[in-house]
Amino acid sequence: MEQYAARFDDLFFSLAQRRGFREYLTGLLAPRERNKTITCLAGAEPVAGAGMPGVQRLQFFLSESPWEAE
Repeated sequence: MEQYAARFDDLFFSLAQRRGFREYLTGLLAPRERNKTITCLAGAEPVAGAGMPGVQRLQFFLSESPWEAE
């Protein structure tokens, strides 16, 4: 997975964004029983875990990274 994720490093301006991408990608690809919500991707419980630092970092990555769908 690291090899695949490294191909996108040039699209991100900071190490934090690259780490966020890897966390997001890992969460999407990991087998999960629940839906792929941000709390689930970050490995937290729904609702109660929404304020956890990992969830907040992932939310910030998804909403603030300058990435294009293309």
